[in-house]
Amino acid sequence: MFIKTILFLIGFVLITKGADIFINCTVDIGKKTKISEIILGATIVSFATTLPELTVSLFASLDGHTTMSLGNAVGSIICNTGLVLGLVAFISPFSVDKKMFFSKSVLLLICVILLLLLGIDKSITQTDSIVLLAMLAIYMYSNYKSVVEKGSKSRINNTSKVKGNNNLGEWVKIVLLFALGLIMMVLGSRLLVDNGVIIAEWIGVPQGVISLTVIALGTSLPELVSSLTAIKKNHHAISVGNILGANILNIVSVIGISSIPNDIPILSQNMSIDFPFMIVLLLILILPTIKKNKLYRFQGLIMLIVYLIYIGILYTMYI
Repeated sequence: MFIKTILFLIGFVLITKGADIFINCTVDIGKKTKISEIILGATIVSFATTLPELTVSLFASLDGHTTMSLGNAVGSIICNTGLVLGLVAFISPFSVDKKMFFSKSVLLLICVILLLLLGIDKSITQTDSIVLLAMLAIYMYSNYKSVVEKGSKSRINNTSKVKGNNNLGEWVKIVLLFALGLIMMVLGSRLLVDNGVIIAEWIGVPQGVISLTVIALGTSLPELVSSLTAIKKNHHAISVGNILGANILNIVSVIGISSIPNDIPILSQNMSIDFPFMIVLLLILILPTIKKNKLYRFQGLIMLIVYLIYIGILYTMYI
């Protein structure tokens, strides 16, 4: 079991370092194409940081560990909102772009409602995955429009700065590092799933709980690291855009794609504990922020407390 634990930790390291390389490359791409911060966070960065969740959940589904697929996605939303954004707001409160925050928040709530409606029959089926992937297409199109609009304005305002950004050698380096980061995340995800299942069985904790907490935290480390780095550099828009985008993708992309190989069952714990905590955290995040156009320190503290209560309830139930 010692070796399994070491392999599990190696999986954490590979995912974290791989995502770090991956995010650096996507940020470089964003800078070269002059994409604004909140759009960069909601598109390129959120797609990059959600890849660990996608690979973990997809591998889990392919291996027949379907409860882990849903648990990892929902647990990541809870972790992203309660821990990551709660910590960001607590450390450094900040104002948000009203229009962009509102549009992404509304889309996120629509995705949550859609997930609940699809889960009424206690499973996310292959047919349901078509609906989720259709919503993914809508989300991607919405982002595309935003990028095109913002990008065209930025190019007009920064024509003189664009010169020299298309150096072939720089792009080759970015693409190679991009691929390296992706490979590291995939390998790390594989190690997390394989050894996470074994550790869960050994200590007697259901796979669903492990995926909702330990593995969800592990796959959310890229969001945590990138968000804390962003606020350290005073780029708060990247943080909030990253989390909103990642939460949407956890539903429409991670759950949608993971339900293609096998139907994903929704357990009574998901309905009675996980989903309610997810909804409460999202409402604490969205409603006050839309009203005041700002994330407050007290708001972040409440999200952190709710997240800790959630973790406490899960481990009290099973350990």
